[in-house]
Amino acid sequence: MSPIDTSIVVVYLSGVALLGIYFSRRQKTTEDYFLAARSVPGWVVAFSILGTICGSATFVGHPGNVFHDNMFLIPAHLVPLIVMLLLARRIVVFYRRSVRMTAYEYLQQRFGYPARAYGAATFLVSRVADVSVTYYFLALATALLTGWNVTGVILILGAVTVLYTLIGGIQAVVWTDVVQGIFLVGGGLLCILLILFGSEAGPSQILTAAWEGGKFEIDRWQWDATQNNQWLLILGSIVAWLQSFCCNQHNVQRYLLARSDREAVRGAVMGAGACVPVWLLFMLLGALLWSYYQFSAEVVPPEVMAVKDRIVPHFVSTHFPAGLKGMVLAALIAAAMSSLDSDLNSLATVVVNDFFGKLRPRASESLRLLVGRISVVGLGAASILLALQWTRIDSASLVEFSLTMTMIFTGGILGLFALGMLFRWTLAGGAYLGILACLLFTAWATLTQVRLPGSTEPILDLGSLNCTLSLWLTGVLGHLVLVAVAMAASLILRRSGGGSGVESNE
Repeated sequence: MSPIDTSIVVVYLSGVALLGIYFSRRQKTTEDYFLAARSVPGWVVAFSILGTICGSATFVGHPGNVFHDNMFLIPAHLVPLIVMLLLARRIVVFYRRSVRMTAYEYLQQRFGYPARAYGAATFLVSRVADVSVTYYFLALATALLTGWNVTGVILILGAVTVLYTLIGGIQAVVWTDVVQGIFLVGGGLLCILLILFGSEAGPSQILTAAWEGGKFEIDRWQWDATQNNQWLLILGSIVAWLQSFCCNQHNVQRYLLARSDREAVRGAVMGAGACVPVWLLFMLLGALLWSYYQFSAEVVPPEVMAVKDRIVPHFVSTHFPAGLKGMVLAALIAAAMSSLDSDLNSLATVVVNDFFGKLRPRASESLRLLVGRISVVGLGAASILLALQWTRIDSASLVEFSLTMTMIFTGGILGLFALGMLFRWTLAGGAYLGILACLLFTAWATLTQVRLPGSTEPILDLGSLNCTLSLWLTGVLGHLVLVAVAMAASLILRRSGGGSGVESNE
C-alpha cells in the first residue's frame, strides 16, 4: 500500500465517523435512534436494504466462486427479488401497522412473551456470530491486499463501525449505506474495466474465453437429497429469504423507517431488486478474472488458489496502481460496513425493546437510549472478540461451521412466524412444543454430520443414526418440523381443553 492508498482509506473511515457525529444531534429518543422518527425517504431505505444484504461476501465471495467454478448460484440469487415482489405490500404494511419497533412484538401478540423472547434471542445469537465472521473475512481480504496484520484490521475497522453506529444511530447507518452502496458498485466496475482494457487480449477475447471456458454455465440440476444441487439451493434460498424479509429484525426495521407505507414498499422492492444486478456484476468479475489469467503469463500463487475469497484481493494488490488500489480497498471496507452497521443497530434495538422493555417497562426515554448505546458497544465488542477467535481457524472450515451455527441458532423462526400468521387456531402451548421439536431435530441433524474446524469426526457420532441430509435441506425441514408438531400439539390440546391462549401485547 502506497501512502496515497492509505490516505484514501483513512479519509473514507474519517468520513463515515463524521457522518455519525453529524447525525448524533438528532438522537433524542429511542424512536429517533432506532427508527429515525420514521422519516427516511424510500430510495434511502432501498440503499440500506441493499447494503444490509450485499456485504464483503459479495465483493470477494461471488467472484471467487465463479473463478473456481461457474455461475451456478444465479438461480438461487434471483429468489430474493421474486420473494419481495410477492410479499412486499402485504408484509411491509403488516409490520408498519402491527409493531412499534421490532418484528418479535408480533410473536408476543400471538403466542405470549416467551415466544417473543425466543425469537429475539435467536436473532441476537445468530447475528452476533454472523457479524464476527464478516469482520474476520473482511480482515483477511484487507490483510491480503495490504499486508497489514489481520488482528489489527479487525480491531480498527471494528472500532470505527461501532463508533459511527453508536454516535449516529440508524440515521448514520442508512445514509452511510448510500455512500457504501456507491463505493461497492464503483469498486466492482473499476475491477472489470481494468481487466477488460488492461489485458493485451482485449475485451472481446476476454469475454469469449470466459464463455468458452464454461464460466457462464449454470449446472447442478440433478436432484440429490444428500448433496447441494440447484433444487436444494433454490429451496434453501426461498426459505432463507422468506426468513430474512419476514422475520429478521435488520430488514423489518428498514420497513419501519420510511415516511409512508407506499415509500416503504417501494424501498423494499427496489432494495431487493438492486441486489440482483450487483450480484451479477461481481459474478461477471469472477468470470473475467479467470479469463484474464488465461492470457497472462502470471502464475497465481498456490496459497491464493487454495481459498476462493483470495483471488480478488490478490488481483487488486498486484495489478492496481497507487490510488486506485486505495479506492478498491475503501469499496471492500464499505461493502462490509454496510451490513455490519445495520446488524449492530438492529441488535441494540432488540435488546432495548424486547428485553430491557420487559424488565423496565416504565423506564424513561433517556435511560432506554443509554441502554441502546451501551448495547451497540457491548454487542460490537463481543463480535470483535469472537472474530479474533476465528483467526486461529482455517477459513475454509469456518464457512461451513458458521453456516451450521446460523442454522442452529435461528431455530425454525420462520416456521414460528408462519405458524402465527397462517394458522390462527394454533395455541401457544403447541407453538412451544414445536420449538422444542425443531431444536432437537436441528441439533441432531447438524451435530451428527458437522465437524469442528480441525477435526475429522462429527461433533456427535451416533454411527448409523448420523444424519446424511444436505445442510440446506436440514435447514428447510427444521421449519416444517416446528409447524407440524405445533399444529398436532394444538389439536390435541384443544380437544383436551388444555394449552394456553394468546397473550395480549403489553
